[in-house]
Amino acid sequence: LDGHASIVLSIDASPCGRYLATASKDKTMRLWHIPSQRCVAVATGHTEAIGSVALSKKIGCYDVGGKAAENGAGAFAVTASKDRTLKVWPLAGSAVINRWAAGSGGENALNARLSARAHEKDINIVSVAPNDSLIATGSQDKTAKLWRSTDLALLGTLKGHKRGVWDCQFSPHDKVVATASGDRTIKLWSITGCNCVRTFQGHMAGVLRVRFLGTGLQLLSSGSDGLIKLWTIRTNECESTIDGHNDKIWALDLSPCGTALFTGGADSKIAVWRDTTKERDDAAREAEEQNIMMEQKLSNHLRHKQYEKALEIALELDKPYQVLKVLTEIVEKDTKNGRGIETLQKHVVNWSPDRLKQVLKYCREWNTRARNSHIAMLVVKAVVTTIPAAKLATSYEGIPEILAGIAPYAERHFERLDRMVGDSYLLDFTLFSMGSLHGSNNEAYNEWAQRSKYVLPPKEAEGMVQIGGSLVVGGKKKKGNDSDSSDDDIITIGESDTEASSDGN
Repeated sequence: LDGHASIVLSIDASPCGRYLATASKDKTMRLWHIPSQRCVAVATGHTEAIGSVALSKKIGCYDVGGKAAENGAGAFAVTASKDRTLKVWPLAGSAVINRWAAGSGGENALNARLSARAHEKDINIVSVAPNDSLIATGSQDKTAKLWRSTDLALLGTLKGHKRGVWDCQFSPHDKVVATASGDRTIKLWSITGCNCVRTFQGHMAGVLRVRFLGTGLQLLSSGSDGLIKLWTIRTNECESTIDGHNDKIWALDLSPCGTALFTGGADSKIAVWRDTTKERDDAAREAEEQNIMMEQKLSNHLRHKQYEKALEIALELDKPYQVLKVLTEIVEKDTKNGRGIETLQKHVVNWSPDRLKQVLKYCREWNTRARNSHIAMLVVKAVVTTIPAAKLATSYEGIPEILAGIAPYAERHFERLDRMVGDSYLLDFTLFSMGSLHGSNNEAYNEWAQRSKYVLPPKEAEGMVQIGGSLVVGGKKKKGNDSDSSDDDIITIGESDTEASSDGN
């Protein structure tokens, strides 16, 4: 649309979608007929650049023409200029405008019906209420003002911002107006009392635009920080932040149906955003239903002891505790049947790389606790005995790091088991010694002594013998050649009767 002689600063469309109003630095406002893409009227009268323009919001008033339209009963346009004045321009009815668009004549002139000095500094924004009864303006003088559209009488001044007001918008349902300011805040004002009822803080720079969503329960704002924020009015909380621009977002608006958002920034980009709330809610509901069904299947398999089917479902649901429970049952069942880890190896063969990584991550967590380390080590054994080590190291990304995390705790558990086995020999010796008190037959003990070997060789230090790597008891070795000592040396625990009697002599 070519017509203005300078930069276009503001634009607004009629609710019927047939007309467009544009304001420019050339001090004029132009009315365009969208179907014919022609400029049908021009408004002149401001002495400075026109920074903002707004059209009537009631669809029916655009059909009003004649004297009624001239007297303010029809549609109108409102302009706010750098000259600090506010002007109301009545529009001819749709029949006249359509005739202008179809004719071959020149541009028609619009006459201002009302004019008022509105603010002490530049006016940044003007907007019209949904019922066309009120007009709101925002200025660099840190205030917003409410005007009656029929006579431009001042109804109230909204004071509270610490910097200039860049935008003001009426709620589609409630008697409130929202303002956006350079002080990084958005304020919600009561129209009846002209008092602030809500303040929204969260932008890191000045807030340039604000809009109500269709229901009037939420706000959208854009700022100099390049961010778009969604606010819930009832809770004063920011529900979502969208980062779509690299510079100030000067333009923000919604589609009439409220499902699309349009933004324009100083980075020379116009972005179109689609509301996916319904799709996400449907997907979440479907996922929840699917999860409930899977959990029911898992419960049924566990109840019927179908552990192999239950294992795959537990892994798909990402439930480590259920996986541990199922693996424990599988291991116990295979142990009773003498099958070792055949079932685990069969599952490992069918696992994808991601599934294998998932199970090994579980093992890494289970291995940190002694009571779960046995199952973790059996699963790791099934993996390393089924898949070649070279393939694990090269073909499975992340597996070597997970195994490296399992190794330290595994070594600690093996050391603990080694000490327990060593300590168990002392228990065996004590039980056999208690049995020898009932008779002189030591054949069973001698047979045990010949058959048994220490897991860790005993050590002698300061007259004490260390058995099993940790327990130290009093004792002495029989005299003999140290070079001939072997694992078959006999160690006496405590002092014998012969040695005690000889010491007494």
